[in-house]
Amino acid sequence: MSYLNLIERLRIPTYDNEEYATTGRVRIDHEKCNGCGMCAMICPGNALYIAGEGKNKKAYLEKDFPQCMSCNNCAAICERDAIIVNVTYDFGYFYKILHRGEMKPPRKF
Repeated sequence: MSYLNLIERLRIPTYDNEEYATTGRVRIDHEKCNGCGMCAMICPGNALYIAGEGKNKKAYLEKDFPQCMSCNNCAAICERDAIIVNVTYDFGYFYKILHRGEMKPPRKF
């Protein structure tokens, strides 16, 4: 059985600390958003929610620690182009992200 030494323990990242981990971030244009809720339904990380009443419903990104993984599903399903992923996730420190290319809107068939 092997144990972690002190230096290894200090290097264990805490993923709720933005120094070690950055979740994805989306920009929502509330002028275009009609609050249909499709983005919140399709989000695998439950990073989006719908708030407001009646015609004032809009999509919002979770405030504290959104689990956005920059999948771009929300941008793909939004018919009004109200959502743009503007920060991709980065769980650096112990993990190296291979070249993932530029974030751009997905193809619409």
